[in-house]
Amino acid sequence: MASHTRRRVRAADVAKAAGVSPTAVSFAFNPRETGNISPETKQRILDTAERLGYEPNHVARSLRSQTTHSIGMVTDSVASSPFGGRLLAAAAERAEAAGHIMLVMDLHSRDEREAAAIHELERRQVDALIYASMGFRILSSGPRTYLPVVLANCTAEREDELSVYPDDAYGATRALEHLADLGHRRVTMLSGHWNPLGPRDNQGNISGPLRRDAFLAAARSRGVEATIIEGGWDIDDGYHAAMSALDRPSDQRPTGLFAVTDRSAVGAMLAAARLGLDVPGDLSIVGFDDQEKMAENTVPPLTTIALPHARMGEEAVAMALAAVAGETIVDRRRALPCELVVRESTAPPRWSLTAPPR
Repeated sequence: MASHTRRRVRAADVAKAAGVSPTAVSFAFNPRETGNISPETKQRILDTAERLGYEPNHVARSLRSQTTHSIGMVTDSVASSPFGGRLLAAAAERAEAAGHIMLVMDLHSRDEREAAAIHELERRQVDALIYASMGFRILSSGPRTYLPVVLANCTAEREDELSVYPDDAYGATRALEHLADLGHRRVTMLSGHWNPLGPRDNQGNISGPLRRDAFLAAARSRGVEATIIEGGWDIDDGYHAAMSALDRPSDQRPTGLFAVTDRSAVGAMLAAARLGLDVPGDLSIVGFDDQEKMAENTVPPLTTIALPHARMGEEAVAMALAAVAGETIVDRRRALPCELVVRESTAPPRWSLTAPPR
């Protein structure tokens, strides 16, 4: 029986069908060389390649260019957490748009695996490395490797490290300003603990004090009475902290709550319901994270501060590609704003604090 194996389409086939040289075809598929041909010619080549089913030989291109067109990502647990999806998706999409692929190694919170993961990515000759942290961290230094490194959702004490991370202080300030603009004059923050010397599973996160200090500073500048209840980061922590803040006479309890996470905010909603308080009629609640499948699905939908996960992924890849290309990167530490997302859990207070209901 005769073989019907399909012959691989070559660059020369595309060049002949498009009426260009093989060199022009190479330029069309190399992002660094597209300036050598006109946009019209490039599009004609790409259309012809798609029609013929041509796929560039990445191995050969890597040998010529001394690049594998791949970026390695090491995460402490981002890939296996509900928080990292947007960061990973945006990073992979940005890399793909630049003709690169992402190779991800998740440590599953086991720091001892970091060196082995980095070595494996070095062995596969990735062009650059992104280290992504699930919770915001300040590292003493970046991972040890000869590769260009970008830190995502974390930064380092050394200012020459490349990093992109959320501006927690900006987000907390926006939360206070939103409550103040609605007319709230007595507010409470359900903060999150941070104990770097404690057990690893109960250290908390440095974002807690960063958000707390910014919230208090913004309250002072707006003439708002603000109190802090230190607690944890999860639903039950928010519930117990909110019960402490709300289980008191109406002229003493806050009309607005800012929770350190959306999970804590959900706990506060449960506490309000337990006490018969309407949200947002009796109590406005603001969270932090804009956690996927949670914040917009609470009852009522939660006003929150969004962590810029997608933009962090995009910026990390852009910085990695710039480093590989040898470009000068002036803005080496990029704090991205955490923006306010207004939903239905916040509203003006039902009454003035100077004239509480009888």
